[in-house]
Amino acid sequence: MDILALMRERAQDYDCPACGKALVGCRLSLLRDETPQFTVQVTCAACRVTFVVVLQVRERRETQRRARRPSPPPAPPIGVDELLDLHELLRDHEGSLSELVSRSAQRR
Repeated sequence: MDILALMRERAQDYDCPACGKALVGCRLSLLRDETPQFTVQVTCAACRVTFVVVLQVRERRETQRRARRPSPPPAPPIGVDELLDLHELLRDHEGSLSELVSRSAQRR
């Protein structure tokens, strides 16, 4: 993997931490390649500030596998009737909350 080519491709998406300008045209030097972790020295083309970034790169297959997993559908919002039922349950209950919960669990 040519990490420097990848960083040059995406440089316009990132800003210099010192001057805030896009890092297009920045100078890059690979300091350490411990695939999948890379340490790169970056020099901003606009203000000439030099800083070091450490990148951890995931394999594309792993990223795609994670993206394919469907997430469970969100729970529906609490309805007005459910809120009223809860209000009545709490209004008529005498005792602790744990007693109420255990009593409700026994009914199911």
